[in-house]
Amino acid sequence: MPLDLSMMKPEPFPYPVMMRSALHPKRQPSREEGWSGCLGSVCGALQTLVRQCREKAERQKMVMTVLSVAGACAFGLVAVGVFWLAVEMDNSDLQASKSSCSIRP
Repeated sequence: MPLDLSMMKPEPFPYPVMMRSALHPKRQPSREEGWSGCLGSVCGALQTLVRQCREKAERQKMVMTVLSVAGACAFGLVAVGVFWLAVEMDNSDLQASKSSCSIRP
């Protein structure tokens, strides 16, 4: 004898059922927003990223400028020091070879 399913009625679930989509509804952009809402947030994020990259590049450029000036100053001081040392050594050699009498015979 075949089983007639049309006579069977399902029993209701004893607890209220809430769908996952009801817990976390996704905000659908309105017709006026369309893609501009999504693109606006992406463009804003890209603008922020570009601004951060430019600020970092400006800081690096400033640091390199300061380091270049400091390096040039250090090189200049070393060059002046070597020149002064050479002049002092030459002067001491001249003084050592000079006779006490400045009149030539």
